[in-house]
Amino acid sequence: MDGKMTLSAPGPTGTTPADRPAVVCRGVFMKIRNKEILHDVTFRVDQGQIVGLLGPNGAGKSTLLRLVAGLTPPTAGTVELFGESAGVSTLRYLAFLPDRGKMPGWVTVGEWLRFARDIYPDWDSGHAEELAEFLKVRRTARMSTLSRGEEARVQLLTCLARRSPLVVLDEPCAGVDMISREQIASSVISDFAGGSRTFIIATHDIREMENLFNQIILIGDGRILGVEDVEALRARGQSVESRYREVFS
Repeated sequence: MDGKMTLSAPGPTGTTPADRPAVVCRGVFMKIRNKEILHDVTFRVDQGQIVGLLGPNGAGKSTLLRLVAGLTPPTAGTVELFGESAGVSTLRYLAFLPDRGKMPGWVTVGEWLRFARDIYPDWDSGHAEELAEFLKVRRTARMSTLSRGEEARVQLLTCLARRSPLVVLDEPCAGVDMISREQIASSVISDFAGGSRTFIIATHDIREMENLFNQIILIGDGRILGVEDVEALRARGQSVESRYREVFS
């Protein structure tokens, strides 16, 4: 997954308490129209980790990430980012790429990037330029003409060009070609290289992404089925994929 250039990871903007975990969920329940989506979800993510959130379709991954992003409150329990309750006030801490996020089709990629620069106070223009070159985005192309892989790379660029200490990615590789998946994974690795950012990545592309992860959280039917340190897994002779199959087969 080596790229043709080295990206310089941006330092996070603002300050976060060094002694606080990036994310803590305690006893989180979530009901939507009387259907229980999450049940007693408890875990923590320490700062400077790349965490894979893994589970089958319908496991509750996207709902959980929306709670972490502070876009909706849980029915019960607490979600904290860097010691603060997740919500409007914690939006400054994170960049969030939702599943099936749509870009405005009538603008060009270049126009979108200028718009993003103006609306995000933590936008790093220099890093955005590096990412645009590395990810081979076509600035003159209209969003509506991009392939799924091209659109995914622009969405990732929009997240990584911000200097947020927490990056949350929901299925960043869904439906994209192999080359785009490799570029996405390489970009995440480069941004993580400084060790000052935390990533939570929900993905079904386990084989493509598992070498990124320090930790995995396994979720099924809205329940946490395991939280594993990846190095400890390997020391037991298991891979992320084999552990996933063990839990969900």
